[in-house]
Amino acid sequence: MSINVAENYLVIDGKRRFLYAGDCAYGRTAREFWRDRLLTMKAAGINTISFYCVWRFHETADNVWDFNGNHDIAAFLDLIHELGLYAIFRMGPFVHSEYRNGGYPDYLVEALGPRVRSNDDEYLHYSCRWYEKLLQIAKPRLIGAGGPIILIQLENELGSAGCKGDDIPRGSDDDEANRRHLDFYCTLVRSAGIELPLLDINKVPGRETLLGNHIDTGGHYPASCFCADGELSPFQIHPSNGTPWITIETGCGMFPRFFDYPPYRNTNSYQGPIIRAAAVEALAAQTIAEGASGIGFFVFCDGQHFGSDNESMIPFRDMNFQAPVSNVGTLRDSYRALKRLGWFVRAFEPELLKTVPDAAWSCVRSYGEPYPGAQSQPNDLFAGYGRECDASAETGGGRPVESLARVTPGLNLSDSNFLFLRNVGSDRAPWRRDIRIRVTPNKLACEVNKEYPARVQLELPPQTVKILPFFVKLAPHCFLDHSTATLLDRRPFADRMQVIAHATEEELVESTFAVPDAADCRTDEALLSLQDSPNQVTIIGKPSSKIAVAELSGRLRYVLIDSVRAGEAWELGELVAFSAMTVLESRAKNGIIHATVLHDAAFFELEVLSPSPLELSCPEADRLAVVDRGNGVWHLSGYFTPPPVQLRAAREYRAGDDWIIEGEVAPEDLNHLTELTVCCDYDGAGGQAYLDDELIGDHYFGRFLTWEIGLKHWVKRPGKLRICCRKARHVQWRLRAVHRHELTVTQKGVQ
Repeated sequence: MSINVAENYLVIDGKRRFLYAGDCAYGRTAREFWRDRLLTMKAAGINTISFYCVWRFHETADNVWDFNGNHDIAAFLDLIHELGLYAIFRMGPFVHSEYRNGGYPDYLVEALGPRVRSNDDEYLHYSCRWYEKLLQIAKPRLIGAGGPIILIQLENELGSAGCKGDDIPRGSDDDEANRRHLDFYCTLVRSAGIELPLLDINKVPGRETLLGNHIDTGGHYPASCFCADGELSPFQIHPSNGTPWITIETGCGMFPRFFDYPPYRNTNSYQGPIIRAAAVEALAAQTIAEGASGIGFFVFCDGQHFGSDNESMIPFRDMNFQAPVSNVGTLRDSYRALKRLGWFVRAFEPELLKTVPDAAWSCVRSYGEPYPGAQSQPNDLFAGYGRECDASAETGGGRPVESLARVTPGLNLSDSNFLFLRNVGSDRAPWRRDIRIRVTPNKLACEVNKEYPARVQLELPPQTVKILPFFVKLAPHCFLDHSTATLLDRRPFADRMQVIAHATEEELVESTFAVPDAADCRTDEALLSLQDSPNQVTIIGKPSSKIAVAELSGRLRYVLIDSVRAGEAWELGELVAFSAMTVLESRAKNGIIHATVLHDAAFFELEVLSPSPLELSCPEADRLAVVDRGNGVWHLSGYFTPPPVQLRAAREYRAGDDWIIEGEVAPEDLNHLTELTVCCDYDGAGGQAYLDDELIGDHYFGRFLTWEIGLKHWVKRPGKLRICCRKARHVQWRLRAVHRHELTVTQKGVQ
């Protein structure tokens, strides 16, 4: 196995790869949950796991090391490899990542003080010892040795960021000193015989020459922890410098921090903006549009500090980053948003990596009113009647729509182009109606100006992101000329190619295909087909709760779903299924699919796209049913019968301004559960949860983010649970029990 750096992308084992990475901290996730978290990430399209190696986890005192249990980096890497994922190995020694002292051991900071993160000989001696420990773990697990590690990061944000809460400097004020410091770590790695590309996020002038084989990286967040909410930055093409651009910190959340009073306006507590899923999806899509060939999300899985490892200005126990996966494994709306994007990247990776950003390829403007009567005169209902039709893309006018294209250089009339549209705002995002897209010649005389869409009114509802495809080859002799829906997936379906697209239920979408025989087209009642020529057909439909299907020329299968359902897509063997359950893992052999699912309710259902009839079995469920919806859509359902769960001797009461919830728990209450969570919604200043006298959770997002208190890891003996919601005006709480079930789905006639 090998990895090489091309100009615009990475080549792994001879194939161009788009890195869709997520950060999962092994030390903030109990080892018993490692596998579940990684499988959940993989199900979202994540193909690479990034993580910091945190020095303080492992050297608990001078030359006293711990690489066991929750701190077993080797076991974490081996699990990543077992699951078919890549790894980005972030070695520090300074990592920040909201760890106390930026990840340094306490003894080191106490002994060296301001000499840490400098070229002091004693500090470099300790750092060298730390690197030697990591290199022993990493070397047999590099991709060249058949392992998962594809990139290594040295230091972290040297010259640009320190640890504000714990007074760790950002490095030296002297650029040359920082350069020597980075060279020290580079020499350690290269002299160990490691030639992997280095991922560099340090602000050190001249580092390109110093590092040699490297990749520049950076970060971008939808909001800042240092100030109020802001809008996303405008689209801006990332300059090409001869190496791929792969982000390592595309933010998908933000944490609370205890400074900058008065309390932050969103939470009535401490600093920490509320991050909406639409902003996360928009930022990720923008990063790709601007030219990234890899995107790393920080953080993808929330976690907890099990010791005194928190930076002093964040909560002591919970690392609540509003991440796509919460610290108890709950899938948030941002998970579903990033899954839609991750599945698209995975299915159309070859086409996407052929493209480059091009701001001149398209002009996108909206000619409709943001909402009915937006410009009408008072008391005159018809003042603006007909105004929307006065302008066209040919004559100008209208309002610009945020957009950027990635196009294939050269003859792009017959190759892949993708147009990214965005209508997302922190404050408000009015409807964008009657959007017209004009594509322009791209340095080739054979190309012509063209306007899209042809038959429907393209709309961008508020808080919506779209990636519109143009000229994408889907199968032999089958092309997608254009679509106003976003692509989700592409895979074989018996002897055809199945393509899934999605849009919101408010939209009417058109998709035009070039196929061998446009007359040979069958659709269900939810879609309309219009033959444009002997080889071109347009499918028009409105996404709904029903899965709509069209069959084209016996070679192509087009599936249209709504965007909410797209966020609930799962792989069931080689099939695609949609469910509110978490399909954690599935294994298929000879037409029999064994699936492990997580669910917190009695009733369950899956909608499965299958070319052959299905049977469902589950020893833990009854009233199983399989219904043929037609067109290869199968509805599977049933009822689990888990035992009831309750908090023993539960009571709640007021204590001054605080609201207290108490109860008793014991290990036997959780034996049959994957997780038992107390979900608490309160309007107050903050909260702490204790098991006997041990703090097991804290929270500072008030009513804006549900407080989830997971018990599985903490309850090792019978104890008293006490939850305090401080200065709470009202409190609502409930128990959420997550069960693990095994389903078997059989494809009839498949051997």
